[in-house]
Amino acid sequence: MKNIASAKVSIGFVSTLVVLLMNAAVAYQSINTIAANNRSATNSGQALAILEKMLSTLKDIETGQREYSLTNNFQYLAARRVDIAQLRSQLKLLVQKKSSADPRFPWEQQIVRSLDDLAATIDRRQAPVLTPTLQFALTAQGQQSLDLIREVTTELSRAECAMLDRLQADSQRSLADTNIAFGISGVLALLLLGMLYGLVTWDLTNKQRAESTLRDYVAEFEELYHSAPCGYHSLDPSGNFIRINRTELEMLGYEEAEIIGKKRFVDLLTPESSQTFAENLEIVKKRGWIRDVEYQTIHKDGWIVPVSATVVAIWDEQGNYLSSRATLIDISNRVRLRQQTKLSAEISQKIRQSLQLEEILQTVVEEVQKLLAVDRVLMFRFDPDGAGTVVQERVSADYPAVLGSKINDPCFDRHYYTRYPQGSLHTVADITQAGYEPCYVEFLQQFAVKASAIVPIYLRTQLWGLLVVHHCQAPRHWDPRELEIIAQLATQIGIALAQAQLLEREQLQSQELARSNAELEQFAHIASHDLQEPLRMVTSYLQLLSRRYQGKLDPDADEFIEYAVDGAARMQALIQALLSYARVSSRKQPFEQVDCDRVLQDALSNLHVAIQESGAIISVDPLPIAWGDATQLTQLFQNLIANAIKFRCQIPPRIHISVKPIDRPDETATTPAAWCFSVSDNGIGIETQYLDRIFAIFQRLHTRVTYPGTGIGLAICKKIIERHNGTIWVESIPDRSDSGSPPLSTPSDCCGSIFYFTIPVVDSISSQHAHKQPHH
Repeated sequence: MKNIASAKVSIGFVSTLVVLLMNAAVAYQSINTIAANNRSATNSGQALAILEKMLSTLKDIETGQREYSLTNNFQYLAARRVDIAQLRSQLKLLVQKKSSADPRFPWEQQIVRSLDDLAATIDRRQAPVLTPTLQFALTAQGQQSLDLIREVTTELSRAECAMLDRLQADSQRSLADTNIAFGISGVLALLLLGMLYGLVTWDLTNKQRAESTLRDYVAEFEELYHSAPCGYHSLDPSGNFIRINRTELEMLGYEEAEIIGKKRFVDLLTPESSQTFAENLEIVKKRGWIRDVEYQTIHKDGWIVPVSATVVAIWDEQGNYLSSRATLIDISNRVRLRQQTKLSAEISQKIRQSLQLEEILQTVVEEVQKLLAVDRVLMFRFDPDGAGTVVQERVSADYPAVLGSKINDPCFDRHYYTRYPQGSLHTVADITQAGYEPCYVEFLQQFAVKASAIVPIYLRTQLWGLLVVHHCQAPRHWDPRELEIIAQLATQIGIALAQAQLLEREQLQSQELARSNAELEQFAHIASHDLQEPLRMVTSYLQLLSRRYQGKLDPDADEFIEYAVDGAARMQALIQALLSYARVSSRKQPFEQVDCDRVLQDALSNLHVAIQESGAIISVDPLPIAWGDATQLTQLFQNLIANAIKFRCQIPPRIHISVKPIDRPDETATTPAAWCFSVSDNGIGIETQYLDRIFAIFQRLHTRVTYPGTGIGLAICKKIIERHNGTIWVESIPDRSDSGSPPLSTPSDCCGSIFYFTIPVVDSISSQHAHKQPHH
């Protein structure tokens, strides 16, 4: 609104000024016109006077000519010469006055020629012999020149008179136009001045109203400034206080007269905060602001008041730093809560770091006593009958200890758990004012309790016990944040108890599983050895029967003997496979750094004959150094490559072995977490539904006629990888030919299998890293 009023006033002033300037321009033009006309009239008057003189002189010449004609007296001719000279001088003056004459009227040349002709007639009259005829001709010629001069002079006189009339009319018209312009401009000026006066009056009224409103706003701002819930202050470039509100004064305990112009802000800071303030001040001067910076201010009485400051820089038009304005918030509660939360987190961390029940409970009572500054903290564990035992305690030296005591509160009964539902919190600021039954007050007083806080501890859904906090010096009001921390700790204790219980169960289960696995391995080993001897005997006698009675019995007998021999051979192969499977655990070697390139070469040497017979083409990327059992890793590569050769198409198999690292989550790590190996082939592939089944022991996907074997090779691979804390899996695109018929001689380019397995880089690698599978 103020800008609009100012704009209107400015427009009024400009409009008035424009009207006045236009009026001045019209007046100036009129004055110039009148002045020019006056000058022209003066010149015309002077020219008329000269013309009158010239006409008078012409009369004198004409008179002298007549007298000469009558008397032939040469004196008259001399007088005429003087008059002609006078006419010439008058003509010069007239030319000067008529410098702007119309060039279309060459009067000057006509007069000059006439004067020259007149002068010539005078000269010729002075001849010694002059006939009457010549005398008459010269007289006529002289009279003609005089008449021409008189005619031109008369014409000039009429032109000058007309010009005077025109100039007079023009001056009168200009004067009339000027009067009209002055009248119009005067009216417009009056109107504009009236409007301007109204606008100024309106603007002054609005300005007064705005000033009144501004004063109200200033008063309101001052009230808000001093009554704000946070502190405000302004500092000059040297850091001296130039303004501060009452809230900050109350926060620091000073009066305004003790601060303004007498103290710097750095004088109210601790040494550490003073250094921080100096560093932040440079940031403010460069960037212009800084937010939520914490300082330790010193109260007038000496204690520390933690504050959070937000600072804004003030610059002049040239960008020079002038001052700063800051907002201060008392963050004592935030700092206290942060400290308590930190201690609570440390307690929770200590609880999680230990799964030993005694250590957990001892940590809790010690840390809670320090955290809350109380006299006693104890862990009470319930018995089924409502009584219980103090299983852990931390108590100040001035008060009785109850650790290990069997406490049977007469106020409790078998339904004690109903008093402590999960998530509840029981606090008493003063036990004598809590409305307890006398028996319970007496029970607490024997332990010098004045105030208490009790939180139930649940082991899953069962009430396990209580976390009890006692204040014995005097009654105490419990802060809600403190109670929240106690409740969180009780929840952490319940979780830790559950974890300790699970650990105990897991340890028992692990021991039992280890015992069972050892027995199974021992059984498999013994069974394999014990079955070898009778099986060799059966096989030997069956082979003897086959050699001795082949063709001597009927055809059925020969067929039965052949079946028996084949079954014994397969049984012997199964026992050997089972023995190999058991040896993965029974004959394992300690892990060491293994050169995978060398291990693979050993496996390829073992498969030399099969590779030659099948015409297999095997390519290998450079392989790393891994951590494991070299013998078992050789068997792993041998089994996978042998499978790729066995389950091939009619074309030579192509097998490729490669590896890539699995990175650690820590981006700064220089070594990978594990190695992911892959063995790919162009064989017949595996149907999707059988990808997991193939790693089970004695699992076959084809008949023994089509692909011989025991079905235990991949199970051994899986067991080897599990021992190396790794994972094995397969991805495959099967050949779509009938499974009962031989494989295609030209398989599609997209069929085949890729076996992946991971091996850790070092023996300390976690299972989380070792089991990670890359995306394909």
